[in-house]
Amino acid sequence: MRDRTLKRLYSVFVRLAPQRILVNGALYWSLYAAFWSMTRRRASGGVLGTHWKNEGTFLEILKHYARGDADALEIGCGGGRITREAAPLVRTLVATDVSRGMLALARRALRDRPNVVFARTDGFTLEKFTDASFDLVFSHDVFVHFSSLQTYPYLREIRRVLRQGGVALLSFYSFTAQFAVFRDLALEYHSARKIPLHMRIHFVTEEMLRAMATDAGLQVEKIDSGDFLTAVFRKP
Repeated sequence: MRDRTLKRLYSVFVRLAPQRILVNGALYWSLYAAFWSMTRRRASGGVLGTHWKNEGTFLEILKHYARGDADALEIGCGGGRITREAAPLVRTLVATDVSRGMLALARRALRDRPNVVFARTDGFTLEKFTDASFDLVFSHDVFVHFSSLQTYPYLREIRRVLRQGGVALLSFYSFTAQFAVFRDLALEYHSARKIPLHMRIHFVTEEMLRAMATDAGLQVEKIDSGDFLTAVFRKP
């Protein structure tokens, strides 16, 4: 019921709002944050996203590469569920999101973590941050909403903000390992004759990631193909 109501409300905004407001998903996620606050906060322990699963492998890899003296950047922090796990592993953490509503929830959930600061981004660039600012950049369950046309420029931006030897850890949906999900969504969209403007799901292959990373100047250090296609890139 909650999800159907959210989609109906969002459809009204789609008809009324300028395209620039809709294109990066910020409006959808702010509405999602508002609905979650009204319906799920108490049941989830106060952190949005605990009902989303399969982050175990990502967190294991994150713990392997995080350092206590590292300055880190998170792309798409949402309500802070991954942020909460990452904060104790690094010296400083800048958690970013396109949604004001999500950032407000994350700030509330991470009040006890003084090493975390928050910043709103445009969903396309990291222009707020100077060259060679971070030792670690990470993002979980976010790039699944980006087409390869968005992912490649992001890899170039990530390389720019990483320090030499720095690491980026990103998760994607795998076209091969998750083909059944791809097939079902493709048939659903075909039947509806409409691809939703929000929550578009994209799939990549390991070959695509390697090609984009190499051209962007990043070395592929590791790719895990478990629940997500989780890639580790290093700036040489």
